[in-house]
Amino acid sequence: MEIERILPGNYHFKRYSLDYFLKKCHELGFKNIELWASGPHFHLEYFSRQDMIDLKNKLKYYDLGIKCLTPEQAVYPVSISHPDKKYREKSIDFFNRHIEAATFLDSPRVLVTTGIDYIDVDSRLTWEWCVEALQRISKKAENSGVLMVLEGFTKYSTQTLNGSKQILKMIEEVNSPALKVLLDTDVIATTGRETVAGFVGTLGSYINHVHFVDGNPGGHVIPGEGSLDMVNALEILENANYNGYYGLEFFDRNYYFKPEQALEKTLEWFEQQK
Repeated sequence: MEIERILPGNYHFKRYSLDYFLKKCHELGFKNIELWASGPHFHLEYFSRQDMIDLKNKLKYYDLGIKCLTPEQAVYPVSISHPDKKYREKSIDFFNRHIEAATFLDSPRVLVTTGIDYIDVDSRLTWEWCVEALQRISKKAENSGVLMVLEGFTKYSTQTLNGSKQILKMIEEVNSPALKVLLDTDVIATTGRETVAGFVGTLGSYINHVHFVDGNPGGHVIPGEGSLDMVNALEILENANYNGYYGLEFFDRNYYFKPEQALEKTLEWFEQQK
């Protein structure tokens, strides 16, 4: 696995500065990153244009490229599934502004979800809201030369989009060349509806980005520390001619104090697969 295809994320670096994260990625030999757009590192609401320029200069200094911009949308009040139209409009605006940020930072893709939905709201209405919102967001992405990678949440967050068949239906109804798919190994296992092989079999060439994380299921830990068959997952993706990036979205709090060690161990794991 070429190191250029492995994208460390700043998720588990939240107790350290963004500068520290960039410096450690450079020192470990990474060439590209996945940038989690969230406080305390990169909350777009608080970033001025000069802050954006400074960030772009830091990326250049550390010789790092952003290959996926991931706006926080689980903790933040963002959901295109929400029954309140104002809430949905604010969420659409949120994604549109991150598309603009991605364009400025030369990130070719932005992660999008349908957000947390309500169990007691008519699922047909929720679906319609999501299709409309994703069509509008994708049009903005098309015009900006950016791809949106759609990730399904687990069953604990949504009933609208947590399986490959639902995702395929959404992709087909939105019908935009800018809307692609993200595969998350731990999300698939946590929801428990299908396997990585099944997900890949259904969505195939639509898959444009991967969150390559182990779990128990759940937890988003480094490969080899959970109970998932990560070797098999890697083989399935590579045999399916997936040639994109593997984002490292680690959440385990045990990594917070020495976050670079998680990246070092992950590099060792990938090295062992050669």
